[in-house]
Amino acid sequence: MHEFTPEVEELAKEVLEYSLIRLRTDPPLDGPKTPEELFELAGNTITAKGLGGHEALKLFKDVLAKACISTDHPRYLAFIPSAPSEYANLFDLVVGASALYGGSWLEGAGAVFAENQALEWLIDIAGMPSTSGGVFVQGGTIGNLSALVTARNSLKAKHKDATRWVLAASAESHSSIKSTAQIMDVELLLIKPDKDGSLQGDACGMVIDKYHSENPGHQVFALVATAGTTNLGIIDNLKTI
Repeated sequence: MHEFTPEVEELAKEVLEYSLIRLRTDPPLDGPKTPEELFELAGNTITAKGLGGHEALKLFKDVLAKACISTDHPRYLAFIPSAPSEYANLFDLVVGASALYGGSWLEGAGAVFAENQALEWLIDIAGMPSTSGGVFVQGGTIGNLSALVTARNSLKAKHKDATRWVLAASAESHSSIKSTAQIMDVELLLIKPDKDGSLQGDACGMVIDKYHSENPGHQVFALVATAGTTNLGIIDNLKTI
């Protein structure tokens, strides 16, 4: 299974050829298909004997990839999950072939070192304290969950008498904030932004103080501000918040 056989070498040539063509040409403007349409085109992709490398790549090129919208297309204006350059796409091949695991320093010191360097660069740009740290995750939803779990844990020792944890956020905040509150089993306190859709620090202070006075034992552990809302791109008043 893990041997580099002549069959694997032929597949590698096919993969590299496809990758080079895809990088060299303009991104295709494809689109989604219904489950019924895809089943008609692809059939059962999990079989007793397996598809084999050549057939799996052919299925990907001819059916599966064409049922996705390429995020690097200039007309792709939704979700914005990534904007990879040609260099980044090429290096994905390198990283994938290297079979690295960056979960801890023991087995992935080089990868963790590189991640920390990139994080320090972002910390400097954002003007955050030199003691700041972090980790890269798959997307904003997981990033929000990770940050908010960390925020709650950091306050547990300070507020041992809290009977209920509360997450405060703008009513215009990303949908993942509501999902995060459900996953963490915490209350969600939504604060109305101003007439321009921007959340202001003084409004946050008044709402949170009022909530604390009316709900003894409840403790707001984090206030989420947004640097560019999903729908309108509005930036909350980060400094006052």
